[in-house]
Amino acid sequence: MKKNNTHKKRGTSFLKSFIPVRGDSLREWIRKLVFLAALIVFIGCAGYLIDDLLLQPYRTQKVTETAQKWYYTEQDQPSSVPEDTEDTTVYPEGIDPSFLSLYRRNHDIKAWLTFATTGNDLFNGAIDNPVVQTVDNDFYLDKNYLKQPEKAGTLYFDYRNDLSIGATNRNLIIYGHNLNSGLMFSRFNLLAKGKLEYAQRLTTLTLNTWNGEVRTYKVFAVMIINADTRQEPMFNYLRTKFTDNSFLKFTEEIRRRSLFDFNDVDIQETDEIITLSTCSNKRETHLTDARTVVVARRVREGEEATVDTLKTTLNDDVLMPKMWYIATKNELPEEYR
Repeated sequence: MKKNNTHKKRGTSFLKSFIPVRGDSLREWIRKLVFLAALIVFIGCAGYLIDDLLLQPYRTQKVTETAQKWYYTEQDQPSSVPEDTEDTTVYPEGIDPSFLSLYRRNHDIKAWLTFATTGNDLFNGAIDNPVVQTVDNDFYLDKNYLKQPEKAGTLYFDYRNDLSIGATNRNLIIYGHNLNSGLMFSRFNLLAKGKLEYAQRLTTLTLNTWNGEVRTYKVFAVMIINADTRQEPMFNYLRTKFTDNSFLKFTEEIRRRSLFDFNDVDIQETDEIITLSTCSNKRETHLTDARTVVVARRVREGEEATVDTLKTTLNDDVLMPKMWYIATKNELPEEYR
């Protein structure tokens, strides 16, 4: 009994060392309250980091793996429902079997994007995802492809693009988040470092659409764009409508702003491109509100889907955003004077 009382006294004494009690001086009260406040902040920050770096990425990865299972392995099981449950889904005519299970769960799913790089995969296999589309560019910012709340969001097309059968998109645009976990388009920010060894791993990306069309694209630009229009006029890389002449001028402006010259990939006036956009890290771009943008040109009919990456070089006269020159104390080019 004496031993138990001793333990209780020690426990009480320990608690009194940081919890204010009657008889404490004002100074002691302040010390203990400051300690408790710091402890609460520490626990809150630790909880946020655990959720942001571990729990949320784990949930996102599991949801993505489920989509991959439906897309890659359940092509012959279109409804994926129990035998005693009737599948009442009305599938659009011409839908590819790979999309049946996905479409049943969300009609907004329009394509599947795969972006692997040569050698040691720069993106660590992170870009192998469904791509959705709805009537605006906000809905899927914080929802996954099943429309469930998720900080990582999902990859989604610009609402102006047309994913119907036979449609032509001169500039097909896909948005994806930049996350601490490295998921979605986060690892594009490796390219923002401007290292040639990273750019030389870029070859092609593949977009499979819901109607069975397989589109392959060759990367021809990596840009840093300042999205803060209060600081400077932003280059509008999100255009979707062009004449042949304006399209060529548009792609020339993209090449001017590319960190690298992809010399094995040319552009013609009737080509189609795809633009992949994500937020940028300030430590790489020196800008507080910037975008890292990867642009690729669709492989033409009869053209080989190969790229000589040794022809990719640094762009020695790249045109960066105006605020980049100010932040890095580099001389402004004539265009900004």
